[in-house]
Amino acid sequence: MTRRDDAQVPSVRVLDGLAGWTVGSGGLVRVDFPANVVGPGVFPDNALDPTVDLDRGSGITSEQIGNPVVAATPVGRLAVAAFPVEIAGRGTTPGGPAIELVGADSATGAKTLSATVPLPAGSSPGFDPLVHYVGVVGVEGSTAVVTATTSEGGFTAAVDLGTGETMWTAPDLTGRQVVDGTVIVYRHDFASPEMRGLSLTDGAQRWAGGPSGKAFPIGERLVLVSDNTGTAVLEAATGARVTTTPLGEDQKSWRCYYDQRSITVCQLDQFGKPYAVVGLDESGAELWRIVARSGGDRVPPTVTATWHGAVYGHTPDGGPVVLDGQTGADRTPAAAAAPLLVNEYFGIAPAPAEPGKVPDYRWYSELAAFPSTA
Repeated sequence: MTRRDDAQVPSVRVLDGLAGWTVGSGGLVRVDFPANVVGPGVFPDNALDPTVDLDRGSGITSEQIGNPVVAATPVGRLAVAAFPVEIAGRGTTPGGPAIELVGADSATGAKTLSATVPLPAGSSPGFDPLVHYVGVVGVEGSTAVVTATTSEGGFTAAVDLGTGETMWTAPDLTGRQVVDGTVIVYRHDFASPEMRGLSLTDGAQRWAGGPSGKAFPIGERLVLVSDNTGTAVLEAATGARVTTTPLGEDQKSWRCYYDQRSITVCQLDQFGKPYAVVGLDESGAELWRIVARSGGDRVPPTVTATWHGAVYGHTPDGGPVVLDGQTGADRTPAAAAAPLLVNEYFGIAPAPAEPGKVPDYRWYSELAAFPSTA
């Protein structure tokens, strides 16, 4: 697979059984791996916003459209993606920018849903806000949460997948995660930014506070929030701090990977290299850790993905490696690849420029699918 949108086989952004999905200027696209078939793109009903570049290209620079989300819902297993669109004016009602949520059947790729959420008007009459980013935050039950950032700030909304109706909107807030019936959002304020938790059902605020940067789920009930001032692990539904976690509040910019079963692995970098890799259980308690130490007997890997008890990554000298998620021990010291995406069938990893060589995990143009057992 190559990372260009016009590639014969585009690089997928999410795996779903024996298929993968991507989204970009070619629409919402399903790639059937066993059949080697790239399905036709599914597009929104409204015209795409001409000011937004949907060609994801190399994927190295910042992107303006989020990855698809595949989820089992009460209305079927769906792949959903958010597109930046322009609503046409009608009569005296002006048009303007909007988010259109598009859904497709995960098995066939056929379009099943189109729901449009208008974005708030700009503060200057006659000038629409410029759209910088749109994406799907997450899906829980029959509710999908979409978000956007524009020249006017953030915006988040919830959409009922059964009816296509907008359930609630939250201007000035950018969605980060959906965890335990709670939408984790970021409040844009240069003087006092903060994270908030909103009810998935009606958008009511449940809590506010904590570091105001990135958010990562830890299991199904907790969320890590981290910025350049510190880190906190919170109960997603209440905002209460979990003090038993080993992730120090004075340590900045952790990132975490949930294995979709019971283990979360978090990594902390220093000077552009992994400093610590920690395995956590569903309660946030530490299972194991690997820390970079002078003369130490282990080197923390750069984690690329986790899946059902396996931790995938690579080290500068040893190449790809698979760790046991429960113990942190090397399960496969010399693995075939360090996948960026993985499920029960495939791992999608950067392809080496030459056979037998370790690929460059920062600068690459092609990806390959490996059996998960590799």
